[in-house]
Amino acid sequence: MSPEIVKGFIILACIFIPLERIFALHNQKVFRRGWKTDATYFFTGHFIGRFGAIVVAVTLSLMTDLFNPELQSKIASQPIWLQFAEAIVISDLAYYLAHRLLHEVPWLWQFHAVHHSIERMDWLAAVRVHPCEQLFTQICKMMPLYWLGFTTETFAVYALYSAAIAFLIHANITIKFGPLKWFVATPEFHHWHHSQSPKIYNKNFAVQLPLLDLLFGTMYMPAKKMPDRYGISDTVPAGYVGQIFYPFSRMMQNARSKFQTKY
Repeated sequence: MSPEIVKGFIILACIFIPLERIFALHNQKVFRRGWKTDATYFFTGHFIGRFGAIVVAVTLSLMTDLFNPELQSKIASQPIWLQFAEAIVISDLAYYLAHRLLHEVPWLWQFHAVHHSIERMDWLAAVRVHPCEQLFTQICKMMPLYWLGFTTETFAVYALYSAAIAFLIHANITIKFGPLKWFVATPEFHHWHHSQSPKIYNKNFAVQLPLLDLLFGTMYMPAKKMPDRYGISDTVPAGYVGQIFYPFSRMMQNARSKFQTKY
């Protein structure tokens, strides 16, 4: 196991655990149910993320005819701060669309249900993402940025920002961000996406730019109110291995049921 991954885990724990104790939204244990499972996702997710980057690079190497060198040169010549702002909009728009598919396409939902099985929200809940979903969303988010020619420096800054936001929006904190909440995703925004209430399942799809949900009519962020229960009605296994196989077993069950109904 890479020392850098362990160091990253310790740094994040040292930042978010105190914040969640001081500014707790819900009174819950640090080592809540599912903590070990999510810690496993943290360490395995690093390698899956690297594999996803390789998949994107190889795919693009086979699509060179679709590149526009002139456009790539113009984008790469922009200041990093402007590239970074553009990357947020482009990447989160791609993620928004991918996220809606994860909710609206039944077989994709089986993978996304693993993430929504979280019943106690905290910073570590961010990493409970099935490997197939992780690859799918990473490719959707990163492909446009690679294709458009954003610089390596922009990618580095964006990657750090994206990771920080992911942990922040799942954190068990009650800190308010004022008007900034419309431009940067926060727990106040994202926790509603995990609410156990079925009527809110298909709200707040963006993970960085809430204005996208406002634009597409999927925003739900009531003032002075936060969800008190999280999770879904589906019974998802508690352990890592069970969750990895869960989508496939569910699809097999559904296929078997349809076959028996038909014949």
